[in-house]
Amino acid sequence: MVGFIGAEPKLPPQSTASCKICTIQLESLCYERAWWFRAFRELLATGIRLFAVVYWIRPRDYLARSPMCYKCLRFRKNALKARSPFFNGLDGYLNPLFNRVRDSLLTTEELERARRLARRAADPSFIDYSQI
Repeated sequence: MVGFIGAEPKLPPQSTASCKICTIQLESLCYERAWWFRAFRELLATGIRLFAVVYWIRPRDYLARSPMCYKCLRFRKNALKARSPFFNGLDGYLNPLFNRVRDSLLTTEELERARRLARRAADPSFIDYSQI
């Protein structure tokens, strides 16, 4: 059900996001390599943020897995996928496109490193992500 400003969320928020790959790390690499990638990514990220406002999904209701995960869009995206069939349809089309564009700017080793980082960030004792 859609929430409105001032309304309380209808579904309880999830406490953490499940990540298979660290998008934050990969995006920072892509920002360095392609001047246009930031605009491309921000256009899609703005859509997620707007959907989150409409569905009253607040990032502060979610626990970050580690300090580096703070402000990651994964929390909002997972919550939207659970609440909005329309968002799911858009994501089913746009996410593979985004992944192809992003991955075209990265090496296989960088992608694997981001997968390891996402697995390690789930460890409660994880602090320094730069040593992976």
